[in-house]
Amino acid sequence: MKKGKEERKNTSHITDMPKTHKGENYRNINRELEKKEIRITTGMAKNKKLKIPEIENFRAVQEIAKSSVFSIIGEKVINSTCLDLFAGSGNMGLEALSRGAKWCDFVDENSISVETIKENIINCSFSEKSEVFRKKATKYITKTDKKYDLIFVDPFYKDTSQKYLLSNLKNVLNKDGMIVFFHGENLNIKDLVRGTNLKILEERSFGKSFFTLMQ
Repeated sequence: MKKGKEERKNTSHITDMPKTHKGENYRNINRELEKKEIRITTGMAKNKKLKIPEIENFRAVQEIAKSSVFSIIGEKVINSTCLDLFAGSGNMGLEALSRGAKWCDFVDENSISVETIKENIINCSFSEKSEVFRKKATKYITKTDKKYDLIFVDPFYKDTSQKYLLSNLKNVLNKDGMIVFFHGENLNIKDLVRGTNLKILEERSFGKSFFTLMQ
């Protein structure tokens, strides 16, 4: 009898063990993405929904943070030439185009992001005002001969080693241009900027998300 009870106990223990299924991680990613719907907040493409790349740990810029950025930028966005680095969904660059920017280049090294950006550009009817590049941000910056009025930089928060990139951004920034750098709480932006030719204009935080404006 004891043996039987023990066997039933062991069987119950095995039944309660979590099961893993092929593709479970993929489904988890999709469920998370469904919670993170993003849209264009104002302008020509107002309320257009943007597709989000199916990438683990992808983080879209919060709408409140995006609105705050463009509130500070103000009319500088009108007729500006923009660069969206680590573009992800193209959220920031597309918002700029919707608000009156004349051109935006989108740069991301991830093929899923690149395809997502292209779809969002078509959905917002900005194909004639943009180009998408599948490249590393640093490689693009050091190779391009273009100059920009607004540069959006939004790497994964765990990626805190952007010293080389920031050191070269001034080279592609027009006079009186502005850089918007998004980062997490673990990055010391003052240490990162020290030794570059950039200066911090303003810093704002929204929970654990931060953005710093530089020139």
